[in-house]
Amino acid sequence: MPGNRRFNSLLALFVLAASLAGCAGSSTDYSPFLRAEPAADSVLSRAPRNLRLFYEAVPDVPNSSLTLTGPDGNYDLRGFHTMGSDDLMIEITNPSIPDGDYVVDWSAVVGEGSTVYDGSYRFSVVTDR
Repeated sequence: MPGNRRFNSLLALFVLAASLAGCAGSSTDYSPFLRAEPAADSVLSRAPRNLRLFYEAVPDVPNSSLTLTGPDGNYDLRGFHTMGSDDLMIEITNPSIPDGDYVVDWSAVVGEGSTVYDGSYRFSVVTDR
């Protein structure tokens, strides 16, 4: 029966490794991001002046970032801050951004931890001219 003992040990090791791999994969799916202004997948009738993203806890501004990309490439942003709630806010320096599709990429350290979370969302601007 020594062969069965070795098989059972290898099987137990395989089950343990698969369980640990499943745990590691599921933690990367978590995101503290809740919502944004402008909202994800929204279609705006005028260009936004600011981007504001809300999280489950207060973000660490110095260790967070936002970028805006659209029809003309990357747009300049300034005044990255929090409004004292669980948010990040930044001003779009050119408030007359053109019609088109936009992507907001973000990264943030949220709450007491040191984990950097990241993500992106889209919105569109379609003005009636």
